Amino acid sequence: MTVSGAAGNFSARVSSWRSSLAVSEESLQETVARFSFLFLLIAALGTLVVVLLMVAREAYPVLFSRSGLWGLLITESWEPLSEPAQLGVRHAWISTLAVTTIALSLAVPLGFGIGIFIAEIAPAAIKEALQPCLELLAGIPSVVYGFFGYVTLVPWFETSFEMATGESLLAAGLILAVMIVPFVASTSAEALGAVPGDVKEAALALGVNRCWMTTRVLVRHAAPGMFAAVALGLGRALGETLAVLMLAGNSVALPASPLDRGQPITALIITELGEAGVGSPKQEALFAAALVLMVVIVAVNTLIGRLKRRMLHGRV
Repeated sequence: MTVSGAAGNFSARVSSWRSSLAVSEESLQETVARFSFLFLLIAALGTLVVVLLMVAREAYPVLFSRSGLWGLLITESWEPLSEPAQLGVRHAWISTLAVTTIALSLAVPLGFGIGIFIAEIAPAAIKEALQPCLELLAGIPSVVYGFFGYVTLVPWFETSFEMATGESLLAAGLILAVMIVPFVASTSAEALGAVPGDVKEAALALGVNRCWMTTRVLVRHAAPGMFAAVALGLGRALGETLAVLMLAGNSVALPASPLDRGQPITALIITELGEAGVGSPKQEALFAAALVLMVVIVAVNTLIGRLKRRMLHGRV
C-alpha cells in the first residue's frame, strides 16, 4: 500500500469517527432535552396534584359533616357567626356564574370579531398596531381595571338605575369582559392565521365572497383554536379576584338579578380567609369553596379539550 493510500484510509477513518462522534453528541443532546422536558412535565403535574390534595385535605371535614356538599352548595347560607354556624356558599357560586356568563356573552363575540378583523380584513399597518395593543391590554393589572370601573361604571349605575350603590354583578361582568377580550381576540386571531392559504384559495376559487369564505370555511378550520380562546377567557373569568371584589358589591345575600350586589367565590375567599381561624369550620368551608372552583375549572377545560380533539379528527 502506498503512502498516499494509507493517508487516504486514515483520513476516511478520521472523518467517519468525527461523524459518529457528532451523531452521538446530537443523540445525547436530544436525550437530555427529552428527559428535561419530561421532568418539567412531571413536576408541573405533581404540583397540580399536590395543590389539589392539600385543598381537598383541608376541605374534607366540612364536606362530610352535617349536610355535606349539598348544604355547602345548595341549602345553607353564609352565616359563620350564627349558632350553629351556616357555611353555605350558594350565593358565591351563583354570583360567580352570573359574572362569568355576563363577561363571556360580551367578550366572546367581540373577541372573535376582533380576531377575524386582524386575521383577514385589517391592512398590514393596522394589524401591526393592533397586536401590541392587545398585548398591552392583556398585561394591565386587574386592580387597574377594577379602579377604572369603580370611578366610571359605579357612579353611572347609581344615577342611571337609581341604585343605592352602583356596585353590582353587571358592573363586575362588564369590566371582566373588557379584561378577557384581549385573550380571546389574540388567540382567535392566531388560530385563524394558522389556516393554510390553500384552503382560502380553494374557497375563493369556487366563486364565493370573502364573508362567506371567512364564516363558513376559515372559522370551521380554526374552530379548535377558537375553542381554546374561549377556554382561556373562561379560566380568566372564573379566577379573577380583585376586579370583581371591587365592583360586585361583596354581599352575601342571594342575588336575584344582574343589578344586585353579589360575592363571587374568589371574592369570598380573599375577604374571609384572613379572619378564619386555623382549622376552624370557616376555614374548611373556604377551602371547600376553593376546591369546588378548581374542580369546575378542570372539568370545563377537560370538556373543551375533548370537543377540540373531536373537531380536529372531524367527528363533529
